[in-house]
Amino acid sequence: MSGRTVTLVGFMGSGKSTVGRVLAMRLHRPFKDTDALIEDLEGARITKIFETKGEEFFRDLERRVVLSTPEEGERVLAVGGGGFNDSTIPFLNRLGPTIHLDLTFQEVARRVGQDPRRPLSRDPDLFGIFVRRKRWYGRAAHRVWTEGLTVDEVVDAILRLI
Repeated sequence: MSGRTVTLVGFMGSGKSTVGRVLAMRLHRPFKDTDALIEDLEGARITKIFETKGEEFFRDLERRVVLSTPEEGERVLAVGGGGFNDSTIPFLNRLGPTIHLDLTFQEVARRVGQDPRRPLSRDPDLFGIFVRRKRWYGRAAHRVWTEGLTVDEVVDAILRLI
């Protein structure tokens, strides 16, 4: 798997950032999180970007950040929940293995509740968003069920796949 990016995708609360950090340590690779890259680029938290510039601006920026990811180099990349979509999937699948961290909507609700740091957590159509995004996540190369597993167990499952 030399020179490949391992990309983690999934709905908010699926563990992309947490699992990504541990996976990167175990693989001795750098870890990048598109949400953190966006915050650095804008100099503002995602909630502030949503409040001041709107979700459409954020989604366009998210798409541009994902597509500007260099194609060379080994790394672990966590892509924000809406960043794995029709315009980014072909690119990310070319970079290396894509892993969908999957869980139930009930577990999402338990993990994120109405977290003020997550703008969509308060959306009245959160379940609808979850269902619509599942069709994109299903286009990842691999799927790992995260519910009921520790971070290390999820990382072990990913390592067996890649």
